Amino acid sequence: MQNFLRISLYVLRYRKLVVLSVVCALIVSAFWALNLSIAFPVVKVLFQNDSLHEFVDAEIATRQTTISELSDSLEQVPEIDVKRRARLQYLMGEESRHVLLLTRIRNSVLPWVPHDRFDTMAVILGVLLLATVIKGLFIYFQELLVGSIVQLTVNAIRQDCFRAALRLDVQSLSRIGTSSLMSGMTNDIEQMTQAIRVFGVTLVREPLKACACTALAFFVNWRLALLSITMVPLLGLVFSFFGKRLRRASHRTMESMAKIYECISETFGAARIVIAFSGFRKHRRQFLKANREYYAGSMKIVMLGALSRPISETMGVLGVFAALAPGAYLVLRETDTILGIQLAAEPMSIAELATLYALLAGTLDPVRKLSSVFEQIKRGMAGCERVFGLIDRRTTVPEPAAPRMLIPHNSLITFRNISFRYDTLEMEGTVRPLALKNVSLDVRFGEVIAVVGGNGSGKSTLLSLLPRFMDPDEGQILIDGVDIREFRTADLRSQIGLVTQETFLFNDTIYENIRYGNPTATTEMIQQAAEKAQASGFIQQLPDGYQTIVGEKGGKLSGGQRQRIALARAIVRNPSILILDEATSAVDSHSEDVIHTVLKDFAVGRTVFIITHSLSSAFLDLVDRIAVLDQGQIRAVGTLSELQQNAPATLHMLQPEIVHSRAA
Repeated sequence: MQNFLRISLYVLRYRKLVVLSVVCALIVSAFWALNLSIAFPVVKVLFQNDSLHEFVDAEIATRQTTISELSDSLEQVPEIDVKRRARLQYLMGEESRHVLLLTRIRNSVLPWVPHDRFDTMAVILGVLLLATVIKGLFIYFQELLVGSIVQLTVNAIRQDCFRAALRLDVQSLSRIGTSSLMSGMTNDIEQMTQAIRVFGVTLVREPLKACACTALAFFVNWRLALLSITMVPLLGLVFSFFGKRLRRASHRTMESMAKIYECISETFGAARIVIAFSGFRKHRRQFLKANREYYAGSMKIVMLGALSRPISETMGVLGVFAALAPGAYLVLRETDTILGIQLAAEPMSIAELATLYALLAGTLDPVRKLSSVFEQIKRGMAGCERVFGLIDRRTTVPEPAAPRMLIPHNSLITFRNISFRYDTLEMEGTVRPLALKNVSLDVRFGEVIAVVGGNGSGKSTLLSLLPRFMDPDEGQILIDGVDIREFRTADLRSQIGLVTQETFLFNDTIYENIRYGNPTATTEMIQQAAEKAQASGFIQQLPDGYQTIVGEKGGKLSGGQRQRIALARAIVRNPSILILDEATSAVDSHSEDVIHTVLKDFAVGRTVFIITHSLSSAFLDLVDRIAVLDQGQIRAVGTLSELQQNAPATLHMLQPEIVHSRAA
């Protein structure tokens, strides 16, 4: 119910379209019931050999006679017999109301109806055809309006979903997984789309059609119509029974679809590895397993849906029979009671019974359609739970309630007693060990510091805390004496440039990839950044220059070219803090020399962190100090000479030629 209300809030943004679609549905429902009520004149003309004029005149005369008889009876009843007098007055009122209605029909409608019975039948069929055409037009307009509402609503939900995902921190995104995000924003939202469309069309129009038929059935004979709706509570129990199981099954199929996305993403994202190691068979097995799980879940949904439809239709037919059987008894026995229970104000005619049957049968079509879309609605509601679950996720890196203004960094960056543990995944069960243990480090403005350590030492984790990709469990990080949690994350990150080992470029132009570092940058600033990164040379040699599309993940460029574009992206940001996370580990010696040359000029007047598992001699003249991390703890901090004197055991983190040359 909560998810339904949340969707309603989105839908109500377009309330004018909603009102118009409901109006169209009301008109369609009215024409649906009126078309079925034409059974009355058809039976009168075809089976009882009456013209409508003769029938109306005879009915008026009969009812007026009845009114006179009732009036005479009323005069003979003593005033003390209140109950009997009230009964006679009620019957007189009923007859008078019928006479008034028939008189209006005779004066307003019958002048347009021919006296010849065949001509009358032709007019009835013509009216039926015209009404069907008009009904079809309003069905078209309603579905058009609903389609517009659905797409606008789903677009708004998808945007909120994407916006919510962008607000999450790195750990939360990793916990969800890229495949689950993709599945949520595509498959789950598509299921929502189908459910909203069904609700806007079927769940609005079909109940209105059933209500219109039921209302006219009550007008024909309210007692028999009341009998027919005895199956409604049982129908509700059936829907509730199947609904719970459909929702659970839908959740499982959506999780299976996420696994399919994951398999596709991993297989083709690592296509080189798969091809190089001939891992086709393993990935085929994984995909087959995910497909089978999805098939099993989908078939359970199909089975439940297939069961719900015939059961609901059978109960609907039983409801019609509950009224038709007593009605047939009243017509054939020419009575108005069964076992002393009055079921009609007077003996029913075959035309009234036929009309009642047509109207009650008219409710079966909406019931059938509702049962056929029940499965889609439950799948959509399961999709809603997953999508709104993502929208409701909150980042573990909250914004400050009263943020402080951040001026450009100019003094000191302090890591004070930092401890950090990665979140435990549900599948792991056990708590992960600390990735950082009581780490403290001071870095002066303008200093270039190399953070060196082996795999799993915590060096990348430590520097991931600086731009608040994550927050430490204990301790503080201060920039110029202020805790970074007191700044808005956007302000904090605007001062930080980042170049990573796995250089990621977007499938866009070189120009836009560089401008990504600073959306307000001018063309001149972008070109200058490219020149400083020594990327302008190869860019100008490309046929389209800066407008060259780099391809998915920059696949049309070499590794060194991608790295220089990434450097240009960091340079155009003009950061006061620069972080190079294994930026040279995946490039050749020439590209490493280029990066060294770029940094030698660009590092002046900035605080630079160089994260590496092994510091090369090319960068040694840039580095002011070296911090050595091992098993989440800082083992030593100082210049190379200081490390050689005070912590010689840490020198294995440096490349051998550095150690030997300095020792000599």
